[in-house]
Amino acid sequence: MQETIGNKIRIQRLSMNYSQEYMAFMMEMSQSAYSKIERDATVLSIPRIYEIAEILEISPFKLMPHPKYSININHQFILHLFYKIKYLWFSKTKKKKADAGKMGIVHRDKSNAAEN
Repeated sequence: MQETIGNKIRIQRLSMNYSQEYMAFMMEMSQSAYSKIERDATVLSIPRIYEIAEILEISPFKLMPHPKYSININHQFILHLFYKIKYLWFSKTKKKKADAGKMGIVHRDKSNAAEN
C-alpha cells in the first residue's frame, strides 16, 4: 500500500482511537469533508497538515511525503566511506611502519619504555 498523506493520517487517527467525527469537529469541518482528506481527494495545505498533526499529537513531518530528490544523509554511504578511509589510512600507516622498520627506525624509544 502506498504511503499517501491521507493514509498516514488515517493510520495515526486509528492508533489514537479517534473517530472521523472527532477529527472533523476539531478541524471545524464536516465529517464528509474530513473523509475526503483521508481518501486523498483533498489537497492539503501546509498549515492544514500542521493542524492535523497537532490534533494527532505527532510531528507534521511524519505526515509529509518523502522528497523525490533530497539532501538527506545516506548513513550507509557515509559509514562505507569511513571504513574506506580507515582502511586506506591504516594500510598507509602500516606500510610506513614497515618501511621504518626496514630502515632501522623505531616508532617507540625503547630506553624510555624501560624506565617507565
